[in-house]
Amino acid sequence: MLSDYDLATWLEAANRRYSAEGISHKGRPFTAWREFSVENDLSLALDHPTTKAIFQWFYEHSPPGAHQIGAVYTGVYLYDTAFWPVCIPLTYGQVSVDAIECLETMPLQIKKMLNSSPQDLWSYVLHWADCMDYGYWQMDLEASDRLKPRALQFLGAGHAELKGANSQLLEARPNVKAILGMRMATEIFLKTVLVQELNLTDDELRTISHKLEKAAERCADVTGQSTFKEIAEQVACYPPVSARYEDTDWPESRVWQAAFVTQVTAATVTRLYSDRNIRAEVLRQGEPV
Repeated sequence: MLSDYDLATWLEAANRRYSAEGISHKGRPFTAWREFSVENDLSLALDHPTTKAIFQWFYEHSPPGAHQIGAVYTGVYLYDTAFWPVCIPLTYGQVSVDAIECLETMPLQIKKMLNSSPQDLWSYVLHWADCMDYGYWQMDLEASDRLKPRALQFLGAGHAELKGANSQLLEARPNVKAILGMRMATEIFLKTVLVQELNLTDDELRTISHKLEKAAERCADVTGQSTFKEIAEQVACYPPVSARYEDTDWPESRVWQAAFVTQVTAATVTRLYSDRNIRAEVLRQGEPV
């Protein structure tokens, strides 16, 4: 492994080359990460000290704001009778993320109203932490071998369902049928754990069927995570699977409850296979007064 001096020298030369090649500041740290890994025959995860050093170097040698390069995940949050996108930025270097600023489309006056209510703010920050843990875990996954291939396939399907449901709620006129996608995402996330931990076959999964409470309780038993028991107590917010054939106009409050439980489930599942736990740090800091 190169010394700090040698790494800096390598990065300076690489940066000059990237400038000549017209590679954007946003793309340079990822290009350097890839090239450095190949050149030195290394497999560097995003949380590896050398990877962090590479990203930090480019953060310090880039124009202000260039280190924020879009949303790695967009969750939803219901406040003041509207669904708002919770945009989790993809950042590199030593960058702090402001929870309130992740509500990018929320007008300043509404942000002030949220910020002035300790109870509302605490509720939002906990939800934001779930979105953060879930969003950043996806990056970790690219360099992780913690999940078995079949479990990884399930997780990808759950992610697709969650993203689709979130998008429906963020339309100009929220589509409350997103609650059905939320239900499906929750089912797939729970079954991801059972596939990963118990190697359940398709036939064994069919015995669970679409019974979310049963799936959550089994996840609690196999992982020892009490959050799954809490999820089991809340899944009654979802309509039955048969509701997909009905023309039902669910109230937004119920749709939000389903979206909330789905995000909790997604974050809880992914924390099992990641070292990230921003929510735990938020809880350590305590509720604002």
